[in-house]
Parts: sequence; C-alpha cells; structure tokens
Amino acid sequence: MAFAMSVKKIECKNCGYTGKAQIKGSDIGMWLFWLLTVFVSFFFFPVLIVAGVLLYWLVFKPAEQICPKCKNTLPVG
Repeated sequence: MAFAMSVKKIECKNCGYTGKAQIKGSDIGMWLFWLLTVFVSFFFFPVLIVAGVLLYWLVFKPAEQICPKCKNTLPVG
C-alpha cells in the first residue's frame, strides 16, 4: 500500500525514457504475511506487537518510482 504524493518526471539512463515514472507498491506476499501474523496473534498475544510494527512499515514505507519502459529501479528524476 505504499503510495506517492506525486508521480515524478524521470530520465532513465538505462533505456533513454523521459516522462512520468511508474509507481511500484507493496508485494501481496507481505500483506499475506501480515494477515498470518494477525491470525497467530489470537493464540499468542506478543505476536500482535510484531503485526502492528509490520502494518506500520507496510503502510508508511515510501513508494518506489521506476521506469515504466524497462522497469529500472534507479532512474534519474
């Protein structure tokens, strides 16, 4: 669920693309892991702390802006 306040205009050094970046969010696997920790926390309460920290990290980590043409993760913008 990582999000960006605005989409940057980038220049990709890999393929030469110039334009708006594509936003890459969180993996579905991390959300499933969070859901699993929430279910486990019903049986083992201290895991609830881990689930809370993981949820905070999933929601507030910065979104990665990548090149939409070649999927390069380090475009200049």
